[in-house]
Amino acid sequence: MKIRAINCPYCHVLMKYKGTKRIQLGRTGWVMGAWDNLLSGALTASIYECPRVQKT
Repeated sequence: MKIRAINCPYCHVLMKYKGTKRIQLGRTGWVMGAWDNLLSGALTASIYECPRVQKT
């Protein structure tokens, strides 16, 4: 995975790379339970944080 140079949309300072996080897709329901959640998989997202305003 390549680290990108991303500027903060609020103060335009270069954001710091904080790592990756897996976001679970799908949802749990009354009928199907957690099967939809388990079968949908996950999305890997890169997390960046602004050192000035601490927004991610």
